[in-house]
Amino acid sequence: MGIRLKGPKINNIKNTNIKSEGLVKGVIQITADGDPIIMLSDHGTIGGYPKIGVAISADYDKLVQIPPGSKIKFKDINLKDAETIFKLYEMETQNLISNIK
Repeated sequence: MGIRLKGPKINNIKNTNIKSEGLVKGVIQITADGDPIIMLSDHGTIGGYPKIGVAISADYDKLVQIPPGSKIKFKDINLKDAETIFKLYEMETQNLISNIK
């Protein structure tokens, strides 16, 4: 369902028992104990932990392949940059696929 991250605890500024809201693949939620969870493909459709961001689609393949204990760094980017990165990701993927055939 998700990847639980370990590291410095993130203090919730909201009550951890909030109303359940819809979730998307890659959303980063903060649990009551302060550890982030990144939701993966088999995540539930709703969740009640506060959300602090979403891993961009172009990084998802890399994210799900990292070995346990690996370090992850996050970078705040805007929507336009995320879209540009995704377009490059799609071009690279299509290039790889065309070389297989």
